[in-house]
Amino acid sequence: MLRIFTVLFLSFIVFSPANAADQLSTTQQDEVRKLVRETLLANPEILMEAMNVLQQRQEEQKEKAQKATLLSLGDSIENGPLTPIAGNPKGDVTMIEFFDYQCGYCKRAFPGVMEVINSDKNIRYVLKEFAILGPESEVAARAALAAQKQDKYFEMHTALMTIRGRLNTDKIIKIAEDVGLDVQRLKTDMQGDDVSAEILSTRAIAQRLNITGTPAFIIGDQIIPGAIPPEGLKEAIAKERQK
Repeated sequence: MLRIFTVLFLSFIVFSPANAADQLSTTQQDEVRKLVRETLLANPEILMEAMNVLQQRQEEQKEKAQKATLLSLGDSIENGPLTPIAGNPKGDVTMIEFFDYQCGYCKRAFPGVMEVINSDKNIRYVLKEFAILGPESEVAARAALAAQKQDKYFEMHTALMTIRGRLNTDKIIKIAEDVGLDVQRLKTDMQGDDVSAEILSTRAIAQRLNITGTPAFIIGDQIIPGAIPPEGLKEAIAKERQK
């Protein structure tokens, strides 16, 4: 760490446009440049150390900004008119998941998510249809949200999460038939303004929180990007309960 600051200090002296650099002669500046170059060539790990420090600071700043945004969003993130809720609606801990039915990581994480929900009967599970992987993703999200109007959201959600292969409109409609939905009503409801509003709201919330991929989980003020095993979710839930 000391080497990083030494090299950065010397670089600042030489390359700053005024003040410190002006106090050195041209010869002295050339000598410092040579020293910096030789130091970096002899110890290239300094650059890696500096990059690691920078990355850590950026992650800390991102996390801080996310938590501030999450606080400003309040309950709006989980109380949309058409936002699906599973598990225990009155649970003491809320777990929010942003997902896409075309996302392989989401599908691989699904059994673990269900393990957590089924083993802990005090989890309020909020599902955010974050359709970002193509037109078929949005068709699937619309179908799932529309299924909610026939009280079969979670059945449709489970079927879409467990089906193998890429989705297309015909496959999605076939899944709806297998689940027992009124397909003609579903097709109409899929185009409803409330369904569009839920999808657009989820995208806007994700953008504000700098969530760019799926799955992503929110438990309390913890934003967890990427697939996580059930043990990790349980640990985050336990941490939230301790507050």
